[in-house]
Amino acid sequence: MTGLQLAAFVGLLVSGGVVGLAWWAMPGVPRLGAALDALAGSAPATATRDTDFQDRLGSWSRRVLPAGLVRMPVADLAVLHQSSSSFYGEKLMLAGIGLVFPLLFTGLTTLLGFGLPWEVPAITSIVAAAGLFVVPNVTVTQKAKQARQQFTYALTSFIDLVALERRAGSAARQALQNAARVGEGSWVFARLSAALAESETDGRRPWEAFHATASDLGLPALDDLANIMALAEEQSMPVYQTLLEHNRSLRTALLTSEQARANAVNERLTIPTTVLVGVFVLIVLGPQLITMFTG
Repeated sequence: MTGLQLAAFVGLLVSGGVVGLAWWAMPGVPRLGAALDALAGSAPATATRDTDFQDRLGSWSRRVLPAGLVRMPVADLAVLHQSSSSFYGEKLMLAGIGLVFPLLFTGLTTLLGFGLPWEVPAITSIVAAAGLFVVPNVTVTQKAKQARQQFTYALTSFIDLVALERRAGSAARQALQNAARVGEGSWVFARLSAALAESETDGRRPWEAFHATASDLGLPALDDLANIMALAEEQSMPVYQTLLEHNRSLRTALLTSEQARANAVNERLTIPTTVLVGVFVLIVLGPQLITMFTG
């Protein structure tokens, strides 16, 4: 192989790897249906790429691989409106990239004359595949946490609307439905409307549907609202003041959480500054210290 052919081959592999990583990392063109659903507020606003192959890979792997191989974050996937097949397919695709990339890199170094022992690419491939296999779990957990926080923020507005409806004399179901209808355009209110519609279809009480939704999506704030509405309906007590007090405590908890997160971010921002100051001190005092100790 001539030098020109070797350079062309290396450039082809490197450019292919860069294009593949960029295709995975950057959001693709969203589907028209998903984009319309996001504009309608039926799901958290996240970019959606064409995942047909990913879904097929996930469905096939779930049939073939052992059932207990992956811990499936069911509640996180439900709150994000992501299927388990898509989640499983993404894990396998990333694991495949981690398994193949070190081998390709080792092949390039071998062609360039820098051979490595076979243990190095083998161990690196296994470690990279295992690490990338876990990445979707971390990503889904972070996105689900943000979606739940967004849900809680919107729920405070929903509780205010329900309290106003109850004060105006509306029944429990009517108050919940009217409040959910006011927030049309938000995926949170769309979820609440869907739960109320399902409860009306199967004959359940609205708070029972909220209990089920809170359990499926991991939303303790919605579960607390369902408890308040159920208790108010059973004991025929005025619920207006109770809802306002609960909403006040919920907003206080959200504010405390935001302050804690801001403090954590500020603490992380001090780390680069501290490192830079330490490096500057070493650059300035390094020669003097070396001279002192060696002298």
